[in-house]
Amino acid sequence: MEEQTKRLHPIKIPLDLGKLLKGNIFFIIILYLFNFGSEKMYMKILQIAFLIYLAWRVLAIILKWYTYKYQIKEGTIHITSGLISKSYQSIPLHKVQNVHRRTTVFHRIFKLTSLTFETGTSGDEGSVPFEVISQKEAERLQRTHSSKHDSIMDAQVAEEKIAADLEPSMEKTIHFTPTKRDVLKASFTSLSFLALIPVLATLYNTLDDFIDLRNAEGYAEKAMESWWIITIAITALICIAVTFGIVSTFVKYGKYEISSDQERIHITKGVLDETTFSIQKEKVQAVEITQSIMKRMLGLAEVKLISAGSTGDEGLDTNVLYPFLSIERAYAMIEEILPAYKVERAMEPLSKQAFKIRMLRPSVFWLLTTAAICFFDIALWYLSLILLVLIFTLRILDFKSSRYLLNGEFVQFKSGSLETSLFITKRSKVIQIEVRRSKLQKVFGLASIETINRSKPVHHTTIHDVPAEYADDFYAWYIGRTQAIQTE
Repeated sequence: MEEQTKRLHPIKIPLDLGKLLKGNIFFIIILYLFNFGSEKMYMKILQIAFLIYLAWRVLAIILKWYTYKYQIKEGTIHITSGLISKSYQSIPLHKVQNVHRRTTVFHRIFKLTSLTFETGTSGDEGSVPFEVISQKEAERLQRTHSSKHDSIMDAQVAEEKIAADLEPSMEKTIHFTPTKRDVLKASFTSLSFLALIPVLATLYNTLDDFIDLRNAEGYAEKAMESWWIITIAITALICIAVTFGIVSTFVKYGKYEISSDQERIHITKGVLDETTFSIQKEKVQAVEITQSIMKRMLGLAEVKLISAGSTGDEGLDTNVLYPFLSIERAYAMIEEILPAYKVERAMEPLSKQAFKIRMLRPSVFWLLTTAAICFFDIALWYLSLILLVLIFTLRILDFKSSRYLLNGEFVQFKSGSLETSLFITKRSKVIQIEVRRSKLQKVFGLASIETINRSKPVHHTTIHDVPAEYADDFYAWYIGRTQAIQTE
């Protein structure tokens, strides 16, 4: 039986109306609140014109919802929209690589959610968003996608039978859920308590509009002359900041789960605003482990999955595993959820020749800054010296952390100064490489190598000043990819 065409949930209309109101609140206040009853002709014209604009936008929102229809037929999503100028979109389900699901507080109130199918292509077929649909419909769409992916080699089998047959094999293995200790550690490592500063500043400015706080500052100065009042104030501020940091971290990371089944990796996070990201294991192009200075001190790391498709809203970090994993757990989890990947701890350091070239390589930024200081105020010459020391310090740190390794079909690069990044990928996932040698590198027998992986945007990873012999081995390693390349 052919599936009927469906629309998004009607709640999308008031949701879009709310966005329209939020986006135009400034003009509404200026035109209709501050200038209410104005007799100026130009103001009346602006008010009428803006009302016409709002009426047109409201009508457009209603028509957009009414004309937007979708249907899944023969393993393909068909979408039609538009009233006068109709548009058609067809995306085969087997092209869907990532599934991104987000449930905001607004969605929760009405038992709704949003679902986005991400493909590895660009343009109109890059993603298929279902902004407001029921929880039941989202689960149906996800099951349909999973069934199509798992049955692509046997398209004649009924979808219902496939779903039933796959139930036992689709059980999830939970790899990580944060403990209270993990949340506390994350709140301090992320410095989330510092977010209280702009909140207090905004609160101060808001109160200053209603209360004359400048007169109150005089009383505060007198109160601060007492040491015990100062102690209580500082203690209270620290407690508030820490509590704020813990609560904000819990809201973001408290309900966190990393799980996987035979085919996909699932990441769920968020207490109020819940986000679920699902990616096919075979579509993972590379893995990146990053550590800031503080995370290195605490033995923590962040693991990011680089995939062929888009990963939704970048601000949500949907493709990042829990960003405060212990380094040991991070390495172990990669091999747990991606058995095809192997991470080697022992890697080759850069040579002494690499250290020499980094100390000799001129810094254009330092030269331009020094020239500017000499031109405007020579008395600030010490800033040039401080900048030079900082540049060389960062170069030394990057030299010490830089590593490289060819391990069978895998390649690993590590680099960074204040923040280090360990990049791991398979030869079959690399779509292009580049080997470069500057004149200075030729003198020291060094080269720079780069890998390019499919992602949105395309992911480039470069390590500088490796031995020329290794660059030759790297090139030969890539040329041998035809023996093991996978067609995606």
